[in-house]
Amino acid sequence: MSKSRQQRETVRHLTYFVVQAYRAVKGAEGKISADDPMPARDEAHANALFERYKPIRAGVVAFRRTGDPTTGDWEDAVILAKHGLLPAEVDGMKDASEIEPDRWDLSAADLKVA
Repeated sequence: MSKSRQQRETVRHLTYFVVQAYRAVKGAEGKISADDPMPARDEAHANALFERYKPIRAGVVAFRRTGDPTTGDWEDAVILAKHGLLPAEVDGMKDASEIEPDRWDLSAADLKVA
């Protein structure tokens, strides 16, 4: 493949997965502090990290985001799982269970096997 062709090929949409855990702040009831965000390989890995940190942190949220890295256009984050004390901005995020999966309008004729 030529070098110029390689430069023209870009990723149009990328989905990344993140788990964000929060620690309770000592001496300040109800206050939390964010740990470093943890990138995950895929949804299964994000859920595994979520389950790992759920019992040992004050709060934890796993989410995904999809967008175009070349233009910087990103969709809103979608929560995969959440637990415990979380910052207010998490309340405004979409929950994966609330999102209707893509629907194809297929008829019986479309499903016939030759």
